[in-house]
Amino acid sequence: MTRAAGLLVFVCAALALPWSRAAGQQTTPAMAAQRAESLRLAGRPWHAAETLLAAAAREPRLNATFIVEGAKAELHARRYDRARSLLVGQPWLEDYGQGEALAVLAEAEARLGLGAAAAAHYAAARAEAGKGRAALLAVREALAWEAAGEPDSAAAAYAAARAAGLAIIDGWLRLRQARVTRDTALAFRLLAGLPAPASREAGPARAQALLAAGDSAAALEAFAQAGRSLELARLALARGDSSRSRDALYGLMARAPESDDAAAAVGVALAGLWPRTPPERVALARAMRAHGGAADARIEVERALRQGDSSAATLMLAGDLFSTAGRWRDAERAYRGASGDPTVGPLAIYRRARVLVRLGDAGAVEALSGFAQSFPSDTAAPTALYTVGDMMADRGDGTGAARWFGELIARYPGDLRASVARFRLAAEALRAGLRDSAVALYEAEVAAAGPQRTNARFWLGKLALQDGDTARARATWLTLAREDSIGYYGLRARHEVDLPPLRVSAAPLPAPSAAVAASLGRIDTLLLAGLDTAAQAEVRSMLARAPQQDVDALLAWSDGLAARGFGPAAVRLGWQVAIKSPNDARVLRVIFPWPNRRAVEAEATEFGVDPLLLVAIVRQESVFDVQALSPAGARGLVQLLPGTAALTARGLDVTFYPEWITVPDLNLHLGAAHLQELLERFGGRVDAAVAAYNAGTTPVRRWLARPGAEDPDQFIELIPYQETRGYVRSVLRNRDLYRALYGTSSN
Repeated sequence: MTRAAGLLVFVCAALALPWSRAAGQQTTPAMAAQRAESLRLAGRPWHAAETLLAAAAREPRLNATFIVEGAKAELHARRYDRARSLLVGQPWLEDYGQGEALAVLAEAEARLGLGAAAAAHYAAARAEAGKGRAALLAVREALAWEAAGEPDSAAAAYAAARAAGLAIIDGWLRLRQARVTRDTALAFRLLAGLPAPASREAGPARAQALLAAGDSAAALEAFAQAGRSLELARLALARGDSSRSRDALYGLMARAPESDDAAAAVGVALAGLWPRTPPERVALARAMRAHGGAADARIEVERALRQGDSSAATLMLAGDLFSTAGRWRDAERAYRGASGDPTVGPLAIYRRARVLVRLGDAGAVEALSGFAQSFPSDTAAPTALYTVGDMMADRGDGTGAARWFGELIARYPGDLRASVARFRLAAEALRAGLRDSAVALYEAEVAAAGPQRTNARFWLGKLALQDGDTARARATWLTLAREDSIGYYGLRARHEVDLPPLRVSAAPLPAPSAAVAASLGRIDTLLLAGLDTAAQAEVRSMLARAPQQDVDALLAWSDGLAARGFGPAAVRLGWQVAIKSPNDARVLRVIFPWPNRRAVEAEATEFGVDPLLLVAIVRQESVFDVQALSPAGARGLVQLLPGTAALTARGLDVTFYPEWITVPDLNLHLGAAHLQELLERFGGRVDAAVAAYNAGTTPVRRWLARPGAEDPDQFIELIPYQETRGYVRSVLRNRDLYRALYGTSSN
């Protein structure tokens, strides 16, 4: 469910997980309804739906209230067909709750794609509702008429919504009404003087109005002037101008392959405008690749190559796609073919060298070292040297690894790879009993102001303690705890010197000013009306204005957006506050918000995991964005891969469909179960469980088998995956900061 489902469920619009223990305790529909409402308000509507279903299964006769509440729960649980089946044909449907039941039915039908039926039921609900609610229902009715292909009815419904008094979003309603009215004079009057950000959509709306009036030729030019290539391509195709459609479509995919429009353009192209030329195939491939179609993209690139496209850019794309498929020999040939190009040649040479590593080719060392020698200023040069050292270490050649790591450190002392090399050499020195060498390496990291200097200072304290110099260790850690008070190693140092846990006392966040409250109210109204994309446009507009806002306004905005489900935007504003007021303790509250606390705590408690650890993972994985999608395909608040979600659900005996994965409390529930399983698998070691959450269990088992891995500090330090190493530190830091900001669990 998106934010358009309404503010009531913007954080907790979720599919209710089977709640057998709670449901089994219910004895009457009234008790079940009360329990379900409590669950829903706690951000667990999926559990609420299952509670009501369990009660319904025991009761042959259910009253209207119970049925409507059950339908609402099913709606919030994304089981739209069940919500509809509960209400269709009920004799009391039109008389219930001033159109409340009709509105629930309409929403279910709209979600099922039954536009005309949904519109009719929204209209009936609107006739029964009070003034304010009727206006919102009129907007939803208009959206349903649009989906049903009935522009005249949609225009009338938008006009009715405006007449009912939705002044706060009138600009957006004028825009929507103009798009579907056949009277172009009226449409152009509606579009005149639109406030920002709605005004940015005036050009495309003008084109839509011309199209609604039947003037497709003028609409075509209007889409061109507005820069809407996708709409232009679709209309040109409908008019039989396949040449212009093709140019617009493939131009869009070449220009902006990662955009949503490019993803839609792929579908249009494959439906009737298949690529003919190599540039078209490459443009299609880039768009396919950007949206998860790497296999299809590879086919198109291979066809372009066979058609004679030997350009360096195409060869680089081919190399990348072959590498993704594990076709290393083909990738090597493609990169080799591009290596002579003056623009991408260095990158091609580097990537070919990395492929040789994958192939275990004896020439990999020479290729990597030669790249670093030939292109010393290239940003990949330090990585090339590091990779050579890493290869030597994997072969058991400690002397060779030390040589190449040493060269890396000497040539690029401040680079991250040099920093990692220092730490690897220090670890080897410690294993060999060469403490002085390790100390020298850590001190060199500090002296070079390297990216891991706080890590190095922590380890200098640890080595001093092992040498019996407790005074030096304590002084080192106290300084680190003071200077890096909210960083991972500063918090670790605080623990080592037995300082009390960090507590952040901050003044309450400011109440929104009249201007901020009005803007948040506009977003609220747009969400309630189902105008989700318009609400998102308002948020983007606010982010663009952020540098001009004062600190209190930004804090109020951040707090308000987090509460409305716009977590990433809220945190981004928090960082804006940090720039303006770095010593304001309130900044941490908005950079580390907890908008869905009750739901997180409930799910964590059910599986016996620390709620602070679970929220730390949510903050790191999605920044509380329920629709978050990673490049690897992980989804939702806790970023579960579909396969992991399905496997976890099967273990819990939970019915699961892929489209449910972003439902917030289901996502949290499966994430908490997965975290519990990892903690059990690794004997309660939080560091290992968190590493496995990011990298999988197989590499973590391998890392735990290394000498010294029983020490959590050393285990984390020697995680070879840079992303996982940083992830573990960040999650553990987040956990401590959430404890400092919010205390222990409220359960």
